Amino acid sequence: MSPVRHQATMSGTSAEAHENRIATWENAMREGNQAYSAQQDQRAMNEYQAALEQAKLLLKECVQADKPVQVAIDTVMAAYVVSHHNLANVYARQGDINTAACRLCEAHQCLSRICADPAMSCALREAAQRHGRRTYRELLNFSHLYSQHPLVTRTLRICGQFCSLQDQPLH
Repeated sequence: MSPVRHQATMSGTSAEAHENRIATWENAMREGNQAYSAQQDQRAMNEYQAALEQAKLLLKECVQADKPVQVAIDTVMAAYVVSHHNLANVYARQGDINTAACRLCEAHQCLSRICADPAMSCALREAAQRHGRRTYRELLNFSHLYSQHPLVTRTLRICGQFCSLQDQPLH
């Protein structure tokens, strides 16, 4: 199945910049994964943080786009979520459970806000809803592993399982 596409608008140079950001994100993730596998946590953290910065820019482009170009929203959402989750894994491995919880909660809260905002495009909201299922599962898993961390418990209580609790279609 092909990724959901969002009709957004960008100039040619913006579309090129978007593609460059995706490539930069992919490279940072690849480098981060290699470092993580080699137990080089500081290097992995630096690469994942660089990837997250690119993912944030990509997400911002999707939210603010105003000139026609096809943008793979699911790719952008996945980049945003995976960047947060990989950073959380590094922090957890280093014993910094609070920062790991912050990364997981930030991703879930962001998707929850997008999903709940009727001003966002239908495609963006639906993608946030789909990817929110993953962030929700990660929060539940983290909560079980780390004795119901208070920030995670609060996020689950406030944002909850927004991804499956929609009482009306998003479009």
